[in-house]
Order: sequence, then structure tokens, then C-alpha cells
Amino acid sequence: MEEQTLSTVFETFGAQTTVVLIVALIGLIPVILYRQKTPRWFVLAYGFLFVAAFATNFENVLLPTALNLTEHFVGNLGAGVAFAVAAYTYRRQHIDTEGTGGEA
Repeated sequence: MEEQTLSTVFETFGAQTTVVLIVALIGLIPVILYRQKTPRWFVLAYGFLFVAAFATNFENVLLPTALNLTEHFVGNLGAGVAFAVAAYTYRRQHIDTEGTGGEA
């Protein structure tokens, strides 16, 4: 009976997308615990990736077109923009100032 339940879950969600969602859920733990020490843009980028993982799992069950668009435009595009801003901000605060020796 347990095999039938797991096969039903994997038929609905797919094994790979289920694993991605589980990893995203587990990954929320350090993000929440260290959010004060982590730059906001990195936390926001992870949040967007979590939205994408959630949407990709539930698009086969509920509102397929809306959740597919959410996955790609909100989740993936949002994460890409947030990571780009995070990298740019980090570079300006840490790398650019090292080369000048603190002089402007």
C-alpha cells in the first residue's frame, strides 16, 4: 500500500521536482536562522527560488498556466535579478573598496 501511495505522489509531482521541493524546504532552515547575518538580496533570491520550486510542483495539480508563469517569471527571473543585485552590491562594498585602500 505504501508503494502505491508513493507512486501516486511521484506520478502527480514527479520524482525530480519532489526532491527539489524537499531540498528547498530543508534549505529554508539555514536561511531563516542566519537571515540577520546574510545580505538581504541573497535571502530574497532564495525566497524566489523557493517560489519556483513550489510552483513547479503544484502546476500539475492546480492552475497550470498561472503557476508555470509564476515559476518562470516570478521564481526564476526574480532569483536571477536578486542574485545579480546581490553580487553587484557585494562587489561595491567589499571588492571595489579594497583596491583603493579606502581612498575615494
